Amino acid sequence: MHDLVSELTCEVDVIRDFFDPTEQEHVMLIDVATLRKAEKLIDSCEGCNQEGAEIPFDNILDRVTASDPCVTDFVLEAPAKCPQCRR
Repeated sequence: MHDLVSELTCEVDVIRDFFDPTEQEHVMLIDVATLRKAEKLIDSCEGCNQEGAEIPFDNILDRVTASDPCVTDFVLEAPAKCPQCRR
């Protein structure tokens, strides 16, 4: 029982940290319109080009939103899809 309580406490702390960012962290909701702009910058994904997919999607979101990559996390309103394979 003690292990379960410790595990749940840890999960709550992670959730609290995510939803209660410090002053140095920013959580940004990415709406569908912004998501579609970012998708247009995707050349391929690991699903359709395992060797060539090099840029993480959060880097693309940083560029599209002009966010600081060191302090910004993103929550997507809808799943992003690769324009090549639609995965």
